[in-house]
Amino acid sequence: MTAVTSVAAVTGGTVVTPDGVRAADVLVSDGRIAAVGESAAATGPDTVNAAGCYVLPGGVDPHCHLMAQVGLATAAAARGGTTTALSFTNPEPGQGDLESLLRRREELGRGDAAIDVGLHAMLYDPDRATFADLVAARHAGAAAVKVFLAYPELGIMFSTRRLHRLMSDARQAGLVVQVHCENGPLIEELVDGAVRAGRRGEQVFAATRPPEVEEEAVARTLAVASLTGATCYLVHLSTAGALDQVRLARLRGRPRVFAEVCLHHLLLDAARYQGPDAGRFLVCPPLRARGHVEALWAGVADGTVDAIGSDHCQMRSPVLDDIAAPGAEYGIAGIGARLPLLLSEGLRRGLPLPRLVRLASLNPARAFGHYPRKGALAPGSDADIVVFDPAGETVLGDDAFEDGTGPSVYAGLRARGSVRAVLLRGRPIVSDGTLTADRDGRYVAAAG
Repeated sequence: MTAVTSVAAVTGGTVVTPDGVRAADVLVSDGRIAAVGESAAATGPDTVNAAGCYVLPGGVDPHCHLMAQVGLATAAAARGGTTTALSFTNPEPGQGDLESLLRRREELGRGDAAIDVGLHAMLYDPDRATFADLVAARHAGAAAVKVFLAYPELGIMFSTRRLHRLMSDARQAGLVVQVHCENGPLIEELVDGAVRAGRRGEQVFAATRPPEVEEEAVARTLAVASLTGATCYLVHLSTAGALDQVRLARLRGRPRVFAEVCLHHLLLDAARYQGPDAGRFLVCPPLRARGHVEALWAGVADGTVDAIGSDHCQMRSPVLDDIAAPGAEYGIAGIGARLPLLLSEGLRRGLPLPRLVRLASLNPARAFGHYPRKGALAPGSDADIVVFDPAGETVLGDDAFEDGTGPSVYAGLRARGSVRAVLLRGRPIVSDGTLTADRDGRYVAAAG
């Protein structure tokens, strides 16, 4: 691959802007959008012809774990039209939470990333999450910290008391608090009961993490956020009741809450746990019954859901209890599939394209301090652009957009439409699914 200079314009397409959809050219200067003007017939070696296509802002994935193999994960993201990924830091054993953030930021300067990457600070040590560390994380460019109400076996579970203290400190530090909402002690009790009864397997793994353990944790988190005034972001919500809790909190005028749903919970259901390859679909929270899937889509349609993430796991995590088969792992890869599958299924269901673009790009960028630089086609924004052909077709293969994670859970799905071209800061980086430029991804800090 060789370096490709910035284009001057993307011409002849139908452009999705924050203000609406219209036929226009997107003019580029110094890696940023100079103007979005009426469509003209300009052509030349420094233009991209988008005739018959939608011109979209590059995808912003708000939820991924890609630092184990940045090169593979970000290349897959680029092929699927995602130009900014917001990754969790996932501290290594013996590594402090702030130390991990600073180390990951340093790693992103090595030139491996194909797209721009921002970081969320993962908090693995509940007892050492100090106000000073939160302030340092904000100064390092993180807009959010993530905590868990589950996984006591890993020592990372926040008690309600510690969550209250953290949210109070995070509000003062100007940080969003992302919360993994599952009731860890209740899951432990359900797992112990299943093991005593001799029940094991993938279906039991899911059954010991029922909707109630998520919905209780969501309600508890929203109560703490209300008491502290913190802004919270609820990751990978998967049940009808969880979305109802969000609606109720908003009705009561509580502090701002963002609701996220992930691709796999929109496209896959619990029936996947009945097949011989059920282990491939293990994830926390687990896949849900079809009624919950439809409730999530209703939340997408009515505005309850703010963002769609992939929860891309470049490396799966081992199941540590005795509930599943020896060697069982959980986690799903999907950073490349997120945008094309969301657009395909969302449009099939009759959702407006601007709404889908907000879920995939603008809203995640806005929630975490990257808008309007990212997530929109507007003057002054980075020229991160996707040319999407609605007449094309994308057939998902086992290679998961070549992310190196093994057979994809989305293999065999057919998506209407295809990503024809991707630009990062005005430089063409993907053409018809092929990377065409040297890696020029950068670490992007959230706005002050």
